[in-house]
Amino acid sequence: MPGTVNCIFTKVLIPFVEREVGPEGVAAILRVAGRSRDYLVADHNWLPLPLANELVRLAMELMGELDEERWARRYAEYLMEWRPSRADRHYLGTYAMALGEPRRYFERSHTIWGNNSSRLLHFELVDISRRRARFRWTPEAGVSMPRWLCTWIKVGCERATTVWGLPPAIVTETECSAAGAPACLVDVRWTNPPLGRPFWAPVAAGAIVGAAAVLLLATQAAPLTVGVAAGALSVLAGLSGGLALRERARRRHAQRLLDLQSEEIIYSNKALEKKFRDLEDKIEQLSLLIDLGAAVNATLDPEKIYEQAVQRLVHRMGYQSAHFFLVDHERRVVRGHKGAGRASAGVEEVEMPLDANAGAVARVATTGLPVQVEDVEASPTPLHLPTVRALDVRSFVAVPLRVKDRVFGVLTVAASEPSRFAAADLELVSAVANHVALAVDRAESFHTIEELTRGLEDKVRVRTEQLRAANEELQAAYRDLQVTQMQLVQREKMASVGQLVAGVAHELNNPIGFVFSNVTTLDDFVRRLRAMLDEYRQVDLPETDRARIAERWTALKVDYALKYLDSMIGGIREGAERARKIVRDLRVFARGQDEVWQAVDLHEELESSLTLLNHLLKDRVVVHREFGELPSVECIRSQIDQVFLNLLANAAQAIVGPGEITIETRRDGDVAVVGIVDTGPGIPAGVIGRVFDPFFTTKPVGEGTGLGLSISYEIVKKHGGEIRAESPPAGGAVFTVRLPVARRG
Repeated sequence: MPGTVNCIFTKVLIPFVEREVGPEGVAAILRVAGRSRDYLVADHNWLPLPLANELVRLAMELMGELDEERWARRYAEYLMEWRPSRADRHYLGTYAMALGEPRRYFERSHTIWGNNSSRLLHFELVDISRRRARFRWTPEAGVSMPRWLCTWIKVGCERATTVWGLPPAIVTETECSAAGAPACLVDVRWTNPPLGRPFWAPVAAGAIVGAAAVLLLATQAAPLTVGVAAGALSVLAGLSGGLALRERARRRHAQRLLDLQSEEIIYSNKALEKKFRDLEDKIEQLSLLIDLGAAVNATLDPEKIYEQAVQRLVHRMGYQSAHFFLVDHERRVVRGHKGAGRASAGVEEVEMPLDANAGAVARVATTGLPVQVEDVEASPTPLHLPTVRALDVRSFVAVPLRVKDRVFGVLTVAASEPSRFAAADLELVSAVANHVALAVDRAESFHTIEELTRGLEDKVRVRTEQLRAANEELQAAYRDLQVTQMQLVQREKMASVGQLVAGVAHELNNPIGFVFSNVTTLDDFVRRLRAMLDEYRQVDLPETDRARIAERWTALKVDYALKYLDSMIGGIREGAERARKIVRDLRVFARGQDEVWQAVDLHEELESSLTLLNHLLKDRVVVHREFGELPSVECIRSQIDQVFLNLLANAAQAIVGPGEITIETRRDGDVAVVGIVDTGPGIPAGVIGRVFDPFFTTKPVGEGTGLGLSISYEIVKKHGGEIRAESPPAGGAVFTVRLPVARRG
């Protein structure tokens, strides 16, 4: 993850703080880090940079150091000591020592320093020579370089040469990203290791021997060339011996480094094996917790929950025995309840006072804190000896069963040998206790709720009936109020429409009456003119006049006019009669506010409604009349007309394209039945129960108010009848109106 610090940081920080501050300082570091010491000093852990900065600030505060750079220098110098303490050091220390000389170390600085913080910065070797190197490290995008980290790296470069007993390197910083520069740029100068005594001693000896040989030969008057040759051979022999001894020393040093690396590999392998074993234990514990969680959550019986827990602790995790103790707060005692494993038969007979000094179990029940006893024979914790001896316990772990702030029991695992349990056992048993406590609390809560539910059922039932009755009354009152409001609004609208229709009908009635009365006179006049023409045609005329009149008769098509004159007069009379009927129906429809009860022929009202809806029906919808025998029905004529108009209009509008409407009438005892069937798409099953609700409509927005069927329902109900909607599987919709023949009430 970007922005994280390598494990070397905490591997060194923990012992550094421990040396400078003490165990309490380490405890503070662990609390802030939220991790165990084992985790923080283990290889390959990574910490977020903000947390590392917080740990640095805490360490400075604990050590009383106010200057971050000075603290980082102390920290880095401690780090660069490279002491062979595997618990606190890293494999890179051995790696660095094995390189043998500074130049090789700095050539591999990217591996050493870049690998340690590669998720924070990009480490780059700019150039290097025999005694000098230049480095640049650039923070990754979004990372702010802390001064302590920059100082750590610089001190690491400075103190690296001391690994081989050389003086510290000289580090010169020209740019610093912690001070605002885009990157850190440093120069490092160092002193290389000398050739050493194993080399110079043989060389010096060879030189001395050579000089002595030259002097000796010179005193014996030997040729000069012989003396020089002998001296040169001695020097070469010394140089060869020095090189051989130096190479031998290097091989021994390399062998020591190889041995050190081998030991490091063996140690790392053993540590890895231990981690694998710990991981296997953790997996087994996790498997137990998952299995236990599934088992205890599958039942609501606390006894089965206790039984499942102790059996799995003994048979799955290998503990010698496991026991549950329950706290009786009323009696102020802790009593044994359930056990499994060796010497557990008498656990149910155990009882001790609820007192912190009465024993470890009582202490756990009182304080709510877990207790781990390594050896009951040498424990400073007060023990209930009769219980310990009865259960053959030598070491044990006891943890509380807690729900919120209440401790209701104690779970223990025990062994007959001392020092049987570790911190991991305490963690595992605590986790099991948490699972059990939650499951028992859930079970008890369920039983409590179940008992309360049974006790309240009658009260709830009575109250529900009361509320239901009150709700029905309220709904009925609300529906009546809605209907009354709608009827008032509709009545005002219908009153206005009725006045308008009455006025229009009155104005149309005069010209229609004029046409209707004059068509009879016109018919009489035509008969007279036709009789007169017949008389004129019978008069004897000269042949010339007769031919002229015949020619004129033919030109004017008098025969054609006389032939169609009667049908034209009949058409005028029929049109006038139809217009007069429409006006009469309109005037009947306009009488909407009188509410006069009268005997009405429903067939005539249906025909009137069809006449008014002719613009929706003609040339598209065929109307079938299947009228039966119906007596006159006592009703408010205008309101029943409104019902028929609404039903027929809805039927016509439901039909897309050509279709049919069938009107059926019949008498059923003292009830007149009118059925209107259309061939439209029908009413969906999900909404058929709501078609009579106010403002409900299946038409698109803006094409319907949702009041027509609701008002029709209220009108029919007011007349003591009923209206029903059906949608047969074959399609279409059926609306059936049943009206009493005689007025009721």
